[in-house]
This record gives sequence, structure tokens and C-alpha cells, in this order.
Amino acid sequence: MSYTDEELQNKFDRQKFSGEGIDAESYRSVFDALKQEPHYSLPLNFADKMVDLVEAKENQKQSSRDTFWFAFGLALFVVGSGVAVYLTNFKLSVGVFKFASGYQGLLIFAITFVLLLNWVDSKLIRKIKAF
Repeated sequence: MSYTDEELQNKFDRQKFSGEGIDAESYRSVFDALKQEPHYSLPLNFADKMVDLVEAKENQKQSSRDTFWFAFGLALFVVGSGVAVYLTNFKLSVGVFKFASGYQGLLIFAITFVLLLNWVDSKLIRKIKAF
């Protein structure tokens, strides 16, 4: 008589299986092993590691997307500038900057101020955001 695995397990559970031999002992040991809960546990920081992996993957995807759009915008700007120069017969001259010759102090202050703000941003503000 051929039994299914479920029928065999039910007979073993009710102690009504009269089979002997190697097959009966094998089934008995398999069903006993299946009744026991597995003995494993995840590390305490498992969830944190999974979240870090997901965040890293998202950051990488976002970074590649940003790089693509930056390169696309830069290429579009270069092409647009070339078309504008060609269509308007633009001639490069330094005469446009003659107005700034009277404001040397203001230009030096502006350049120094922008550099100072950049330094403050890199030393203080970005370190605060890192925490």
C-alpha cells in the first residue's frame, strides 16, 4: 500500500503506523526533524544593514541620473551657444568690461566675499549637515 507523505505523517502522529524497517525509521526521523523549530537568529543590526544597502543603491541611482542630466544640459548649452554665435556673427572683444575699470575695489570685495562664503560653507555648514 502506498501512502502520501501527509498520510504517513498523520499515521506517525497518531502512533498508528505499524511499518518497520529502514523506510519507517527514515520517515520517523524526517517528521521529527520537521516538527522542530529552526535554530537561527539574525544579527541585531540586520535591519540597519538592509536599510543602508537600499539607501546606497538609491543614492547611486540618483547620482547617475543627476550626472546624465548635467551632461545633457551642458551639451545642450554648448550647442545652443554655438548656434547663437553662428547666427549673430558674434565677435569677441574685451570692450564690454571697460565699465568695470572704475570699480576695482568693489570687484575685489565681491570676489573675496564669494570665496569667504564658499569656505564657510565647506568648513561649517556641510559638517553640520553630516550629523
